[in-house]
Amino acid sequence: MPESKLVIVIHAEEEFDWNSGFYRSNRNVTHSDNLIATIDQIIGFGGKVTLAMDYPFVTSEGGQTVINYYKNQHGKNVEFATHLHPWVNPPYETNDDSVSNELSYPGNLSEELEYQKLKVLTEEIEKTCGFRPKTYLAGRYGIGKNTQSIIKRLGYEMDLSISAYCDFSHQQGPDFSNFTNTRFQRNQVTYLPHTSAILSVVPWIRNYMNRNPEYFSLMQENKVFRIIGKFLRLKRYRLSPEGFTFRQMKQVTESLLKVEQNEFIMSFHSPSTKQGLTPYVSSLDDVNHFRETISEYIKWFNEIENSRFVIAQELLKEGRQ
Repeated sequence: MPESKLVIVIHAEEEFDWNSGFYRSNRNVTHSDNLIATIDQIIGFGGKVTLAMDYPFVTSEGGQTVINYYKNQHGKNVEFATHLHPWVNPPYETNDDSVSNELSYPGNLSEELEYQKLKVLTEEIEKTCGFRPKTYLAGRYGIGKNTQSIIKRLGYEMDLSISAYCDFSHQQGPDFSNFTNTRFQRNQVTYLPHTSAILSVVPWIRNYMNRNPEYFSLMQENKVFRIIGKFLRLKRYRLSPEGFTFRQMKQVTESLLKVEQNEFIMSFHSPSTKQGLTPYVSSLDDVNHFRETISEYIKWFNEIENSRFVIAQELLKEGRQ
C-alpha cells in the first residue's frame, strides 16, 4: 500500500470580520496563546504544522510569541512558510484603508506590486525567524498569471495556493475547478493543492468526479444536472475542521484514497483557535469542538496503514530523492 502523507497547514493571520471587507487597519493578533495550545495538541498527537504567516502575524507581538515558541522546531515539527494578504502588507499604492475584493487577491495586483509585497514579507519572515521561507500560500488562494515567476524569483520552491475543485471567479478570484488534489511541478515550482473531495451516495460517480472534476464543474452550470446532483447528494467538501465534521473529513480522505490520492492538506485559519474571531467558532464550546475535531482526525489518520505526518518541505525533499 502506498504511503499516505498529511500536511497540516495553518493560515496564520490577523483578525478581521470576514463579512465586512478588507481593511489595512485590521492588524490585531490576540490569539497567540490559543494557537500555541492548538499546535501543541497537534504535535502531541504526532502531527506536524506548516505555519503560513502573513505580515501582521509576523510583525505583531502575538505572532512573534508563536514564532519564538517554535523557532527551535523549524524544519522538524514546524515549518515557517509565507501567506500574503495584500491589503495589510506594504508597500501600499494609496492611503485608503479599504481594499476592493478584486485586489484582495494577490494575483490581481500588478506584477511589480505583487513582487514588492511578497519581497517585503519574505524578508520580514527571514529576519524574524532566522530562516528564509521556501513554501508559499497566497492569501485567499489568490495566485495569478505572474505569481509563478515572482515566487521563483524570490526563492520559493513549493506553492500551496491551489484549492482543488474550487472556483473563485464569481468574486474575481482564480478558477481551480479543473484541478485535482495531485501534486505536480511546473517551471521548477512544486504545487500541492489544498485538499477537497467530491462526495456522492453513488460510489462510482464519486470516484469518477474525483478523477475528472471538470464534469462536476459543468454540472454546477446546468440547472437539470444540479437537480440530479442534489438527488445523488453530490457535493464538494474541504479537508478542514472549519465547517466540517470529523466524519466528513474522514469521508473526504477515504474517498480520495479510493482514487489513489495519498497526499493531503488539512487546513484552517489561526484565528479559529479563539472564540468569536471567525464564523466557525462563536463560543468557547465551538473552540473545544473545533480542537476535538482536529484531534479525532489526526488520531484516525495516524491509524491508516503506512501513514505519516510531514511538513510541506519534506514532500519537496523526498520528491528529489
